[in-house]
Amino acid sequence: MNSETVEITSTGIRKMLNKYTPERAISEYVWNGFDAKATTVNIDFEFKENDFDIINNIRISDNGTGICYDELAIKFKKFYESQKSIVNENSVYLTRGKNGYGRFTFYKFARFAKWETLYQKNKDIMSYDINICSDNLIDYRRTNPKISEKTISGTSVIFHEVFPIISKTFIDRTLIPYLKAEFAWFLELKEEYNILINGKKLDYSSIIDEIEVFPVTISSANNQKTSFESKFIRWNTKMNDEYSRFYFLNNELELKYSKTTLLNKKGDNFWHSIIIVNDFFNEINCEYEDEENITQPKIFDNTIFKKIFKDLILKLNTFLKDKRKPFLKRQAAMLVCKYEEEKVFPTFGNNEWDKARKRGLEDFVKELYEVEPAVFMKLNKEQKRVFLELLNLVMDTGERDSLFKIIDAILELDTNDRKEFAKILETNRLKQVISTIKLITDRLLTLENLKKLVFNHELKANEVQNLQKFIEKHYWIYGEEYRMVCAEEVKFEKALKRYVYILRGVDQKTFITHPDKFKEMDLFLAGTDYRDGKPHNVVIEIKNPTTIKQLKPEHLTQLETYLDVILKQDCFNDANEYWTFMLIGQDYDNIVGRRVIDKYTGLIQKGANYCLYVKKWSEIVNEVERRLRYLMEKLIIERAKLSEAETLDEVMAEIEANSAVVIKYRTKS
Repeated sequence: MNSETVEITSTGIRKMLNKYTPERAISEYVWNGFDAKATTVNIDFEFKENDFDIINNIRISDNGTGICYDELAIKFKKFYESQKSIVNENSVYLTRGKNGYGRFTFYKFARFAKWETLYQKNKDIMSYDINICSDNLIDYRRTNPKISEKTISGTSVIFHEVFPIISKTFIDRTLIPYLKAEFAWFLELKEEYNILINGKKLDYSSIIDEIEVFPVTISSANNQKTSFESKFIRWNTKMNDEYSRFYFLNNELELKYSKTTLLNKKGDNFWHSIIIVNDFFNEINCEYEDEENITQPKIFDNTIFKKIFKDLILKLNTFLKDKRKPFLKRQAAMLVCKYEEEKVFPTFGNNEWDKARKRGLEDFVKELYEVEPAVFMKLNKEQKRVFLELLNLVMDTGERDSLFKIIDAILELDTNDRKEFAKILETNRLKQVISTIKLITDRLLTLENLKKLVFNHELKANEVQNLQKFIEKHYWIYGEEYRMVCAEEVKFEKALKRYVYILRGVDQKTFITHPDKFKEMDLFLAGTDYRDGKPHNVVIEIKNPTTIKQLKPEHLTQLETYLDVILKQDCFNDANEYWTFMLIGQDYDNIVGRRVIDKYTGLIQKGANYCLYVKKWSEIVNEVERRLRYLMEKLIIERAKLSEAETLDEVMAEIEANSAVVIKYRTKS
C-alpha cells in the first residue's frame, strides 16, 4: 500500500471538529453519500451476538458516484476544502460536505474507518480502499484501484472498534431523532431519497404536524397563467441546521434554487418548509449582481420571469401568514397555561374585580404573543415574572407609551407592528373597561335589591330566608378582598377548621373549650389587607330591620360574645391577624349610641388586633354605593378617552371594528 499525508496536524483536526457529537458525526457520512448523488444511504450496525449494547462495527453505504481515484489526492489531502462544492455547483443548496472535513469525524465514535469505494471509469467500475486510524488522522492508506465485478458505483464506510457510547439505546433515543431533524426536509424533496437503518426506512412522520398540497397560479402581464404545485410542511421539531425555506424544483424534482421564508427567528416554533415544483425554475441562472453594494442572486434575466417569481413569493408568504395565525393562537393559549403552571403571573384575589383583571392580563399576553412571539423568547422564570408585572402595570395604569419604548428597544418594531401593537393595547384596555363597567352596573342593580329588602318593610323580608341568603351571595358588599369562611348555622369549631384551611392549607380537626362554642355567626369572611399583606377577618351579625327597629345592648352583647370566643383561641388570636366585628341593623337605641366612640365609622371598641363596630343599613348601603359610583365615573372617563361610542352596543361594535383592524395589520405584516 502507498501512504499519503494530509496537510494539517492530527491535533488541529481534532480541535476543528471538537464541536461534533457522535450523532452529528454519523450524519456527516450520510450527507457525504447524498452529496455524491446517492438516492439511498444505508446505516447498518453489527451487534455482538446476544448483546445489543456492544457494537462490533458500523457500515454506512450509498449508491452514489464513489470517489474517483484520480481525484483522491485533492479530496483527501486538502482539509477544509472539498471538490463537491465545485462538482455540484448546480445543486449547491443540497451539498452539505463542502468543507471537506466530514471524513475525519469518525474519531468521535470509532477508532478505525475504512472506505470501500466503487466508481466508474470509462466503461468499467473500479474499486479500491482507504484506511484512517483516529490515533493519527493526518495519515491515510490507500490500495491501488482495480476493475470490480460489480456493476454499480457507490461507497461504503466501515467503522471498527466502535466506542461504547454507541449502543441500542443511543441509536433509538439519540441518533434516530437527530437524523429525523437533520434529513426530514431533504427526504421530502424526492420520494427516491431514502435512509435505511438496519434495513428499516427512516420514518420521520412523527415530526410532521401538518401537510397541505396546494396550487399557486400566477398571471403574467400578457394574461398567461403559470400554475405551481406546492407542498407546505409544518414541523413540530426544529431542523438541526436548516432554516424554514422555500425549495424550488423543476418537474424532474431537481432543486434549482432555495431561499429562506420571512418567518424565521420569530420565536414562535412555527417551523416549516414549502416545496414548489414547475419547470419555470429551469430559467434560474443563479448569477450574482450588486444592488446598492449588496450582493444578491440574479436568478432571472427575463423581466417577465422576475415579476412572476416576485408574485409567487408574495402569495407564498401570504399563505404562510394565514397558516401561522391559528398556530399562534394555539401557542398563545399554551403559553398562558404554562405561565400558570410556573406561577409567574401576578397574584390576584378571588373577587370579581381581580378575576376580571386577571382575564384581561391573560388576553393581553395572548394577543401580544400573536403579534410578537419574540417578546417572550428566552426568559427565565424571574424575567417572566417581572415582564408580566410590567404588562399588568400597563393594563392598570394605561402607560402604553412606556411599554412601546421598552418593546421597541428590544425588537425594533416596524410601522405595521407598532400600529398593530397600539390597536391591541387600546382594544384590550377598552374590553377591560367595558367588562368592569358591566360588573359595576350589575352590582349597582344588586345594591338596589338590597335597599328593597332592608328599607321596604311592606315586603316583610325574613332575616334568615331572605336577608341572610342575599348577603351570603353578595358578601363583596363588605370588601372585594374577602372570601367566605362560613355563614348561618355553622358552629365555632367547624368555622375554625375552615378558617385554618383557607389561611394555612391545613385540614385538621379543631377543638374549642369556651362555653359559647356552639354559638353561630351570621357571616365570617377572611381576606388580606392590601396595605400590609396580613390576614384581615370580618365577623358580621345582621338584624332584620323589618322586625328589629333598633339595636339594643343584648344584640351588642351577642357580638361581644363572638369576640370573646375567638380571641381566647390560640389558632384565632394571632398577632399578625386582624379582626373586625360588625353589628348591622336599621338603627340603635341611646344605650348603644352612648358606646359609639366614632359616630362616622360606628366604632365601639378597639384593641391591638381587633375592632368592633355598630352600623346602620343606610350607612352600609350608602358607603358601597359611593364606592361603586366613584369607580363608574372614573371608568366612564377612561372609556371616553378610548372610545367615542355613546351606547354599549356602539362600544361593542367599536371593539369588533378595532379587532378587524388588528387582523388587517396582521395580514399585511
